[in-house]
Amino acid sequence: MPSTSTVTRIYNWATTQRNLTIFVAILVAVPTAYGFQSIVSGGGSSGEFLLLMTLAVGVPTAYDEFWPRYNQTWKAIAWVLAACFVVAVEFVSLYFIGTEYVSLSPFYASTGAFLITDLGNLAWLSGRHRT
Repeated sequence: MPSTSTVTRIYNWATTQRNLTIFVAILVAVPTAYGFQSIVSGGGSSGEFLLLMTLAVGVPTAYDEFWPRYNQTWKAIAWVLAACFVVAVEFVSLYFIGTEYVSLSPFYASTGAFLITDLGNLAWLSGRHRT
């Protein structure tokens, strides 16, 4: 049976603001990427993986690196949820613009959507962070 100090230590680790934002982003990213895969159903486009990485890695990293810490954890979680929504809309919109209007292959459209979404948002947050 685990000792109380080990359980407490794990609980304290799991409930830090940083880890909770990561967990929430992952919980949003997995079904969103699955839904994206179901919608495009092109198979092998790598778009679902790049969307998953953008949401599950990019959003918590952006919060951790470029956004001031909130005093209350629920505000950080709300920020992550809002950011995941914005990022998902940006990525899917850019993907469909790339495939439908620019006639890119799904691979290039998803790569472009990933780069524009991820780098564009990081550039915006970095500029906001400096001022």
